[in-house]
Amino acid sequence: MEPGTSARQQERTAPERRVPGKVTGAAVLGTVLEWYDFAVYAAMASVIGRLFFPSDDPTVSLLVTLGSYAVGFVCRPLGAIVLGRLGDRAGRRSMLALTMVIVGASSALIGLLPTYDSVGVLAPALLVALRMVQGLAVGAEWTGGATFLIEYARTGRRGLYSGIVQASTVTGFLLGTGVATAIVRGVPEQTVDAWGWRVPFLVGGVVAAIGLFVRLKLDESPAYRELHEPARSPSPGADDAWRTTARRNWLLVLGTVFGVTLYGYTATSFPAFLTGIDALPLADALTTNVVALLIEVPLIIAAGAWSDRVGRKKPMMGAMALFALSTYPVFMLVTNGTIAGALIGQVVFVVLFAMVSGPMAAMFVELFPTRVRSTAFSSSYNIGVAVFGGTAPFVNTFLATSTGVDVAPAFYLIFGALVSLAFLSRLRDHHDQELR
Repeated sequence: MEPGTSARQQERTAPERRVPGKVTGAAVLGTVLEWYDFAVYAAMASVIGRLFFPSDDPTVSLLVTLGSYAVGFVCRPLGAIVLGRLGDRAGRRSMLALTMVIVGASSALIGLLPTYDSVGVLAPALLVALRMVQGLAVGAEWTGGATFLIEYARTGRRGLYSGIVQASTVTGFLLGTGVATAIVRGVPEQTVDAWGWRVPFLVGGVVAAIGLFVRLKLDESPAYRELHEPARSPSPGADDAWRTTARRNWLLVLGTVFGVTLYGYTATSFPAFLTGIDALPLADALTTNVVALLIEVPLIIAAGAWSDRVGRKKPMMGAMALFALSTYPVFMLVTNGTIAGALIGQVVFVVLFAMVSGPMAAMFVELFPTRVRSTAFSSSYNIGVAVFGGTAPFVNTFLATSTGVDVAPAFYLIFGALVSLAFLSRLRDHHDQELR
C-alpha cells in the first residue's frame, strides 16, 4: 500500500471498482428494451384501439386501449416482489437474465397476434394477457438494472451511473416513439393497420435475444459478492435492518414515486393524449415527442452527475417545486392545437423531469442495505408506478374527456408534485457515503 493511502481509498481506486463497459451496456440494454416496448404501445395506441378494441367512438377505443396499457402495470408489484427477491437470493445477474427473456418473448408474441377481425374477443384477451406477463418482468427490470449498475460504481460516481440508467429509459421511449413515427409517416394508414404496427414489437424480440447473450456473460456486482463472502455472512439479527431502517425508507420511496411517476408517464404518453384530446395528427404528436425526448437524454445524465456534487435531494425537490408551478401553463400550451405549443410544453416537462429523474435511482438504491436492496427498491418503486404511473395516461385522458376541460389533468399532476415534495423532504441523502 502506498504511504498515506487508506485501505478504503485503495479499494476505491482499484481497477475492479471501475464499471466495465459491458456491465453498463448489459444493465441499460434491458431497460432500453423495456421502455421501447411500452413506448411503441403508447405511440400506437390509436392503431391498436382500432384493431383490438373497435368501437364507433374513437375516444372509447382509445380509453380502452390505454386501460390495457395500464393493465401491464398491475402485475409490476408482484413481479417486483418475486423477481426482486430472486435478485437478493440468487443474484442480480440471474434475475436480469430472466427478465430479459420474459420482456423479449412477450414483445415478439404481441407482434404476432391476430386482430379482432380475425379471431374476435380472443385477440384483445391475448393482448391483455401478454401485457400482464410483460408487466411481471418489467417490475424488476429497471430497478434490477439500476441496482446492479450502481452497486458496481464507487462513491462519488453513483449519481452519474444513475443518470445513465435513467437516461436509458428515455432512450427506450425515444427509440420506440421514433420507430412508430417512422412507420406512421412512411407508409399509408391501411398498411400500418395491415402489418406495419407489428414491426416494432418483432424488433423488440430480436433485441432481447442479443441482451440475454450479453447478460449471461456478466459477473455479479461487487456489493453482492462482498455480502456473500464467508466472513461477511449475515448475522442472526440481520433482519432487524429491514424492520427498522428499510421499512421507513420503503414507505418514503413509495410516497416520493407518486408525483415523479405521474410526470414521467404523462411526458412519455403525450402523443396519445394530444391525438385523442387535441385532435393533433398522430404523426405531428409523435414528432414533437421525439424532439423533446432527444433533449431530455443528455440532461438526465448531467443531472445525475451533478447530484454527486450537490446531493440527490436538492435537484429533485427543486424540480418537483417547479413542476407544481409550471404544470398548468404547460397544459395550456400543449392543448392549444398547434405543433409549436405541443413542442414547447413538452420540452419544459422533460427539462424538469431530467432534474428529478437523473439522481433518482442512486438515491433510492443508497437507502437500502445490500441484503434486501433488490426486493425493497423494486417493490416500493413499482407499487407506486403501478398505481400512479401506469394509470396516468388513462386518468389524464379521462379527466379531459369527462370534464370537457383539456387542462383538467394539470390539477391531478400538481397534487402529485406536492405529495412527492412532502415525502422527499423526509428522505436522507447518502450520496457521499459508502453503500451499506
